[in-house]
Amino acid sequence: MNRARLWRSALLALCVVGIVAISECAWATYYLDGDLFGGSVYDPPTIAAFLDRFDAITPGSVTQRSGIQPGDEVDLLRMTPAARYYERDELLAGKPIQLALRRGGVERVVTLTPVPYTTTAFWLQTQWWLAWAFWIGSAFSLFIAALLVWRRPESLEVRLLALTLILIQLGENLFPINGFLTPWIALDVALNVVAQFLFCAGVALFAGYALLFGRPVSLARKIFTGVAFAVAGLSALIWTGAAQGGPSPAGALGIAGLWSGTLDIHAWLATRPLPLFLAIVGPPALALLCAVLAVRSASGEERSRVAWATGSLAVLYVFGIATVQSYFTSNSVVFYTILNLSWVVAPCGLAYALLSRRLLDVGFVLNRAAVFTAVSILVVGLFTLAEWALAGWLNTAGRVANVAVSAAIALALGLSLHQIHGRVDRFVDRVFFRKRHEDEDALKRFAREVAFITDRDVVIQRATEMLVRHADASVVSFVLDDGAGHYGAIGENDAALVTMRASHEVVDLRLVESALVGEFAYPMLARGRLIGALILGAKTSGEPYAPDESGAIAQLAHGVGIALDLLGVRQSGDDAAIIGALRSLETLSRAANEALADLPDAVAAKLLKQHL
Repeated sequence: MNRARLWRSALLALCVVGIVAISECAWATYYLDGDLFGGSVYDPPTIAAFLDRFDAITPGSVTQRSGIQPGDEVDLLRMTPAARYYERDELLAGKPIQLALRRGGVERVVTLTPVPYTTTAFWLQTQWWLAWAFWIGSAFSLFIAALLVWRRPESLEVRLLALTLILIQLGENLFPINGFLTPWIALDVALNVVAQFLFCAGVALFAGYALLFGRPVSLARKIFTGVAFAVAGLSALIWTGAAQGGPSPAGALGIAGLWSGTLDIHAWLATRPLPLFLAIVGPPALALLCAVLAVRSASGEERSRVAWATGSLAVLYVFGIATVQSYFTSNSVVFYTILNLSWVVAPCGLAYALLSRRLLDVGFVLNRAAVFTAVSILVVGLFTLAEWALAGWLNTAGRVANVAVSAAIALALGLSLHQIHGRVDRFVDRVFFRKRHEDEDALKRFAREVAFITDRDVVIQRATEMLVRHADASVVSFVLDDGAGHYGAIGENDAALVTMRASHEVVDLRLVESALVGEFAYPMLARGRLIGALILGAKTSGEPYAPDESGAIAQLAHGVGIALDLLGVRQSGDDAAIIGALRSLETLSRAANEALADLPDAVAAKLLKQHL
């Protein structure tokens, strides 16, 4: 399995994990998430290390009904580690928790049983639709990431963009404060730590993604990117990666300190507004700065691509920064509205960038949608038709027979799904995407026929015409080895040329510091030697080159390379030398075969002699 397929499999697996996390968030919110404070995520606020205080009591809440009054303090050090974690994080509905309270110097322990969070007025009035906006937006983001990596796994740019999106969504959807909750507190604690590192890694990768553009990269941009990575790592250790934070445990160190009762990082930050502000705003602000610098350094089509891609993801960062207002106001409705709506706006913007701005070919998206729809209709239709055809017999066969036959039909369709998908895929391709395949076939056919052209200029001219007509290339150029250490006007030690000589693979010119001007360089090989390179600019339509299309172009480049090499040999009069070399190789091959044919007998005789 090649590297591109490995990346595709790994990132698609992460997308599946993300969908599972989103589903668990929604399920846990409805069936596990508990509430004591009437929906408020900031009660009771922290006033000192391991000391929280009720400043207000929400009418109708469990705390109000239990007799807790404003001014009552919660002494976390007198509580169990699990109770401390639940009080600062999320509560399990129906699982009693003991709060160690202090009022006027009198200490007491109160046992409270959280009610389902979805029964609070806060949830019923506003939070339910904001939560669904968050879940739907997260799922849409993972769909976009899966689409990207499915189509273009060979592109480093696409892999980084998809991985950034996946890690941000996966990290956010594993946070307990966003609904992820299980009946097992040890699992919750472990996933809370993992989620913070995943989210911060996504923030850091956003800065790393920006480094792919505007090359050569300046020292200042490298420094800013390094600082963004360092600050994101520090944030994962000392502060919750979720922008909202709330009273939840602070980072890996904060969770460990809270559990052991030795360190309350949350309390330290809560009483120091400036470090708190920097912990929240620092990572996304630095990542956005790296993106802005990349847009400024890029030019032309590259600038448009990086601006739309980073601009769409930047919505998550800008809205996350904006939620710092939650630390200066108790209006949690405003806070949640800003945060959760951003989770819908960001993937919509990225989808627009991918389709309208041609960062991903529209044909592939339509192809996948058409295939998925057709397969779904066909499978459901066949199942319904089979049950309809057997309806008369099933009505008299009894319940067990009904279930058995339905299961058999479903199993048969499931086993046939791969064949159905393949046939539908081919049919959709033939009906809706005939032109694309005709273009690819034309490029491959020319790659086979070009060796029969007897004029170098005609080879170059017709190859250029084919690429303009059938690949929609805006710019086509050839650089050829002059035998004196140059390919055109470029030295043979150019980074892209060295890569093509070493790997014989297509080079993305946007990712290397090369004097070759264009988007991709295709090696032209003959007799194991790089005799030149085919350079293609961006498509005139603005769409990227599809993988199958790029494969056809690579075949054409190889065919042109062989044709030019043959014409060069003919013009230099070396035909006799080549024929002589071939005859020598034939003689050598015959002698080797004869020696190998005699080898078993010789080996047997030698072994027999040694035995005797």
